[in-house]
Order: sequence, then structure tokens, then C-alpha cells
Amino acid sequence: MNDRDYLAAHTYVSWQDAENILRNAGNRKPSVDDVIIARARMRYAEADAMLVLRAERAEADSASGDDSN
Repeated sequence: MNDRDYLAAHTYVSWQDAENILRNAGNRKPSVDDVIIARARMRYAEADAMLVLRAERAEADSASGDDSN
């Protein structure tokens, strides 16, 4: 399992949050499959954001010479 998959698997997205996103996007009666896919996409979006921030932090640390993390 790579870091992206690990982070996505450990990110919590509630059923209701995903359903609300779909409804706000115009899908008034999302199916179970729609909600499952939305939750997965939301989890991967958060994992991707975490990885971007981690890379930015690593670049900043290497530029400053800080190798404490």
C-alpha cells in the first residue's frame, strides 16, 4: 500500500457529508453507488492535499537546512 492509499483509507468522510456534496451539486437523489464514489473521491482529495503539504514541508526544511523531521 502506498502513502496515498494509506492516507485515503484513514481519512474519515461521513456518508452524510458526501450525500450533501452531491445534493449541493444538483443530484437530489444520489444512489448508494454515487455516495460511495463521492466518499472515495473526497478521501483521495484529502490524501493528495496531505502529500502536497508534506512535500512542501520537506522542500522548506531542506532549503533551510533543517533535518529534524
